[in-house]
Amino acid sequence: MRDRWIKYDSLTSTNSVLAELLRQQTLEEGTVVIADYQESGRGQGDHSWHSRRGENLLMSLLLFPAFLSASMQFHLSRVASLALCDALDTLGITSRIKWPNDILTRKGKIAGILIEHSITGSHISRTVIGLGLNLNQTAFPDFELPATSVHRETGRPVDVTELGELVESCLMSRYQALREGRMKQLEMDYLSRLFKAGERSGFDTPEGHFDGIIRGVNDSGELMVESDGEVRTYGHGSINMELNFRKP
Repeated sequence: MRDRWIKYDSLTSTNSVLAELLRQQTLEEGTVVIADYQESGRGQGDHSWHSRRGENLLMSLLLFPAFLSASMQFHLSRVASLALCDALDTLGITSRIKWPNDILTRKGKIAGILIEHSITGSHISRTVIGLGLNLNQTAFPDFELPATSVHRETGRPVDVTELGELVESCLMSRYQALREGRMKQLEMDYLSRLFKAGERSGFDTPEGHFDGIIRGVNDSGELMVESDGEVRTYGHGSINMELNFRKP
């Protein structure tokens, strides 16, 4: 797999560098940009990603999912989220997917995802999937949602390159399932991993606070929440879940 890897000691962000490389040259599907350190690691929206040099997995992977219409792009988020959970399963770590882009364990957030698409006509011509997975870092800033790592979960350090290969393999396996049209299975697997799904939780929106139950995420990537017998959908940034973080 590593024949398609482009390795950096330091860069701005793996997603940004991969996008720039695409402007300069032709790259194969499955090309990976991986780095020891990101100067400007990005998360969803205006969030940043904090990582100590050489201690974690920072990678972006290139896909050309032209078979997928733009309206179905959230399937790629399902693919990436499930791939990280699959890799953690291999390490004996139970994880959950917190909508829209965080991976949680019992101790906190262990990974994040940033996906960027290019659309041509009605289909996705190119997708860059950025993944940040905490591996050997054991000290973190004081975030609202506590951070954790593979080392914190297992008590053992891990090899960053080996974990990169594992995550890549898991992602390409889930991507192949998507190519083969096994979308229902991906949806079911995703729902089974969805943090707080089926549980009553508190939510905040611009209209106020309410209690509801997460029923899933639709193909547009909107969170489906049932309240007072009615299921409403919410896009990213329009709703916040009360964390009160405990075992997912």
